[in-house]
Amino acid sequence: QAELSRLDADAQLAGMGDLERLKASQAVQAIASAPSRERPGLIYIAEQRVRAAAAAAQADALAAQSMALDRERDQILVDASRREAEAARREAERLRTQNLARQEEAARLVEQAEIERTARAETFALAEQARAEAEQARRLAATRAREAALAREEAELASALVAEAMAADAPLPPSRQVGGATVYTLAGSAFASGRATLNTEANASLRRLAMEIGGRSLRIVGFTDSQGSASANETLSKRRADAVAAILKESGASGSIVTEGRGAADPVADNATAEGRARNRRVEITVR
Repeated sequence: QAELSRLDADAQLAGMGDLERLKASQAVQAIASAPSRERPGLIYIAEQRVRAAAAAAQADALAAQSMALDRERDQILVDASRREAEAARREAERLRTQNLARQEEAARLVEQAEIERTARAETFALAEQARAEAEQARRLAATRAREAALAREEAELASALVAEAMAADAPLPPSRQVGGATVYTLAGSAFASGRATLNTEANASLRRLAMEIGGRSLRIVGFTDSQGSASANETLSKRRADAVAAILKESGASGSIVTEGRGAADPVADNATAEGRARNRRVEITVR
């Protein structure tokens, strides 16, 4: 009864887990009217119901908090978009007014040159007009350069946000325990044939792995199947190991990293079959 009362008195959990609270209250009330021989069992049931009610209330409170944060984030994004749109409108209006002013100035200079009808005044007007046009072109070029830089920054930010979201949901590569270390295996299908470029899924999986390993030491070894020359296979396997290391470093892995390419050495399956060759094409990441 005391635990249930404390739960009911918690203002932060008010209105949360109502169904479980009702069950807990009923279980507590059942104790008072039960025969003494049944009370131990009913007390146990009541304790479990009270704990369940507390857990349900906390879960509901966390869910409500999450929804509130989502709404706040959405409002922030909407407000930011409105501000950006208003700033763009003001800038466009400023440029329009500026352009009109320059056109009027150019027309005035032409008219003045025509009225004066002197070669010197005409030369001066043409020179002034050329200077104004050059200044306008310079400013326009600077504005466009700033806009291009801002667009690049926004694209990079959007790309980073997408990569983070994909990494959070991506599965880790398959792993096994070897002694005191964990060995993750990235299949050869993570790369295009004969290349060291990771596909999108493998990239996201490695970013997720970087979140997990933090500052631990890594040894990254690339392997190929037995097809092709030994030299080419060793080079390709080393390039793939280096590509994996680069993604992990970029994604937050801060410990020491050693890479190696072993080509067709240490096969884990028979290279005589397509399935076996596919298993042998891999990159192993040992985490200590």
